[in-house]
Amino acid sequence: MNHFKSLSIYGFTIFFNAAISFITFSLVTHHLNEVDYGIINLYNSSLFFLSPFIALGVQYILGVDFFKLDEASFSKHFTNAGSIPLISCVFFTLIILIGHSYIENFIHINLFFALLIPFACLLNIYSDVILTLIRDKGKHRLFSIYSILKNVIEIGLTILFVVILKLGWQGRLGSNIAALCLMCIVIFFLIKRWGLYTGVFNTSAIKKNFFSGLPFVPERLAIFVLGYSDRFFINYYKGTGDVGFYSAGAQIAIIVSLGTLTLSNVFYPPIYRSLSLDKIDYNKLKKIIFAYIGSAGFITVSVIMATPLFFKYFIGPRFYAGKQYVIYLTIGLFFWAIYNVFLAFLLNTKKNSLIMSISIFGMIISLVMNLFFVRWFGALGATYTSIVVYFLMAVAAIYFVDKFYSLSKIFRTQNNTI
Repeated sequence: MNHFKSLSIYGFTIFFNAAISFITFSLVTHHLNEVDYGIINLYNSSLFFLSPFIALGVQYILGVDFFKLDEASFSKHFTNAGSIPLISCVFFTLIILIGHSYIENFIHINLFFALLIPFACLLNIYSDVILTLIRDKGKHRLFSIYSILKNVIEIGLTILFVVILKLGWQGRLGSNIAALCLMCIVIFFLIKRWGLYTGVFNTSAIKKNFFSGLPFVPERLAIFVLGYSDRFFINYYKGTGDVGFYSAGAQIAIIVSLGTLTLSNVFYPPIYRSLSLDKIDYNKLKKIIFAYIGSAGFITVSVIMATPLFFKYFIGPRFYAGKQYVIYLTIGLFFWAIYNVFLAFLLNTKKNSLIMSISIFGMIISLVMNLFFVRWFGALGATYTSIVVYFLMAVAAIYFVDKFYSLSKIFRTQNNTI
């Protein structure tokens, strides 16, 4: 019952925030042009690129160690580990200050927003850390309130800056950063209430956390390459306007990703439980896999069928060109869903290095294909890359799951509990 309750709260939070994000997206497309929206997406993609280098896995280190340390020890650990993103932020701000002209010309922003990139990453990282601790403490309602409050503040500021004050892309980026700054009030309150900051720093502990977090950098970079690097290729070969159109299509396709996230939350626990039994019920696993893939297929088809309605009633007429990208992107994300259901089996066997290898394989294929496909086919080339990469990652996951679990046992028609 507790699991169902927490799942309901997290599921509600995910889709409520998705609805708010969609409303914001719809609002923006009626008040900004494709170049403005392209700049916004390039800027956000830059945040995804730089964040792993600033975070250095701190949010994951703290999330795991929360369960291993007593309250006093964790407070010391939090103080030392939490200083790493701040140090990294200062370092990369200086780097950007030196090479700001290239960033400004490529993303089409000014010096002020260029220098804010590391700071925005820092605020996002601290927000993620607090959300992780809220989750680990089992405070599900607080998790929901924090997440929803941040998004509500952001859309309110977006209306003020973009719709009322008409500040263009600066207003949209400003609303995001301002919302993060306001949420710092909540972050500081929780840190103080939970006694997480001691004010005492240990150089050796900071170094230890630094090296412990380094392996998380390539894993996070793989996510950036697979999900966001295509914007940079499109911007370089075809222009910022095409980034705006492409991103409009991607915003609709992301519904499939949200569906995959929800399906994973629902089906991963029964998969883990089934695989942990002395006698595995392969017939049950078959039903789970078919239910997962069938649900993902239903979501994919629904998004494709609803796309004309989305663009007709919710998205600004300037962005109708983005409709052509939705079908291909949703197909690619359907293969991503297939990869994720079989990923649970690899996670259960603790084949972390293998999972990393598959991610790196997908990252390399993505970079190479975008290098040529975007040049030849424009933004459509990025959608072709998405389909091929996610398909190959799904095939790789299925291949290795078959090696460890023998899929023939799962997909035999008879009841095969052994």
